[in-house]
Amino acid sequence: MSHDIEDIQDCPADSRLAGHAPVCKGCPGQSLCSSQDSQADPDQEIIETRLKAIRHKILILSGKGGVGKSSIAVMLSQMLANDGCKVGVLDIDICGPSIPKLLSVEDQPVIDTQWGWKPIVSPHSNIKALSVGSFLASDCQAVVWRGPRKTALIRRMIKDTLWGRLDDLIIDTPPGTSDEHLTILKLLASTRPEGAIIVTSPQKLSAGVVSREIRFCQKMNVPILGIIQNMSGYTCPCCSEVTEIFSDGAGEYLAKKYGVPLLGSVPLDTSILKAQEKGSNIENMYPNSPFGVSMRQILKKIQKVLEK
Repeated sequence: MSHDIEDIQDCPADSRLAGHAPVCKGCPGQSLCSSQDSQADPDQEIIETRLKAIRHKILILSGKGGVGKSSIAVMLSQMLANDGCKVGVLDIDICGPSIPKLLSVEDQPVIDTQWGWKPIVSPHSNIKALSVGSFLASDCQAVVWRGPRKTALIRRMIKDTLWGRLDDLIIDTPPGTSDEHLTILKLLASTRPEGAIIVTSPQKLSAGVVSREIRFCQKMNVPILGIIQNMSGYTCPCCSEVTEIFSDGAGEYLAKKYGVPLLGSVPLDTSILKAQEKGSNIENMYPNSPFGVSMRQILKKIQKVLEK
C-alpha cells in the first residue's frame, strides 16, 4: 500500500520519549531507541561542567549544502575575537569538515591530555577550534561512518574537549536535520544554546530546502536568532559594485513565512574567498569590503538579540 510523504511522521522532539511515544509504534528502531533511554546518562555531569563555562553557544544551520555555513561561522568567530571575545569553533560536519583550512590549523594535531582534548588555536585572533578534519591523515581522506559512530564522536567532542571559559562557541553543522543535529541538541539540552543562525542562498530553490531546517528548529524548540542570505550578488573586483547573479529573495521569503528576523544579505567576493581558503583573518584584511561591512552589521544585530 502506498503512502503520501505527509504520512511520514518525525521522531519525538523530546529524546526521553524516544521509543515510547505513539509515533514510535511500529517503527523498526523502536526497541533500540527505548533501550538507550533506560538509564541516566553517566556523563551528564561532566558535559554540563564543560558547557556551563561557555557563555553563548550558537548553531550555524542550513538544510542545504554549499550555501557557505562554514565561511559564515568563521567570519563571525573572527569578528567576535577581534572585539576581544574568547571564541571557540566546533565543527560537527563529520563527512565534510572545512574549519581547519578556514582557520589555518589544518596541519596541527589535537593533543589528548589528562584533562581532555586540547583544542587547536588559530594563529589569527587565538580562536580555539576542534574538527574531525584535525584527526584525519589528509584532507582527501573520506570519512565513511554510520550514524552511531558519528554520534559517538560528537559526544566525545562535547564531553572531552578542554574549551575552558569562552564567551562564544560557534557550532558549524552539516546540511540536513539528522543524526548530527539531534545529537548536538541532546547534549546541549541542559545548557540550552542561545539559538541558531540559518544560512540560505538567494534562490527560491534554496528556500524550499532551508525551510525544513527552520521547521526542525521550531520542532526542537531551538530559538532562531535570524536568517543570513549568503551569495547575494557578485562584488566586482575593480569597483566593488555588487551585481545580482542569482534569482533573489529566499532570505526575505523565509523570514516573512516563518516570522524569523532577516539578519542581512552578504555578497560574493572573489578576494574574500581566496583569503578564506588561505585561513586569513578576513575582517583584518578587508574591513571595508561589502562582505565585511555586511557581516559587521549582521553581528551587531545578533549581539542585540543575545543581550536581551
